[in-house]
Amino acid sequence: MSDSSGNPYAPRLVAAGQTFDVVEVDARLGREVVKHLRAAGVRVGPVIHDRRCAKMGFLVPVTSPARTRLRDQRGPSRHGLGAWVTFPPPRSGAGPLVWFVSPTENPIPTPLGPLDTAITRAAATLIDHGRAPNG
Repeated sequence: MSDSSGNPYAPRLVAAGQTFDVVEVDARLGREVVKHLRAAGVRVGPVIHDRRCAKMGFLVPVTSPARTRLRDQRGPSRHGLGAWVTFPPPRSGAGPLVWFVSPTENPIPTPLGPLDTAITRAAATLIDHGRAPNG
């Protein structure tokens, strides 16, 4: 797949809610979440890092909105059916939008249950170390 200009190395807009949803968190929290998932032996699926907004988006299996627990407006947000997500270029390493965990490392979305647990634990870790997850 490529963008509408035909450039296979350009970012591309992809519809969420069909083959994946995205759980978006603050980048500082996201980096900590990846550490917690890996420490728990969970294979981390694709993760988008938007350096402009300091956000990270974890690709997760498609779920109904009722099954996705979100904490508050400053916490994680879910993007599902009806949302559009910008995917970084396939081999990006520079620029504002990159793969933190590339789909070539693991194309399978991160399981939502372990992700939810890792978000809770990572937020607690950041708070314990005096760094608010969304500040």
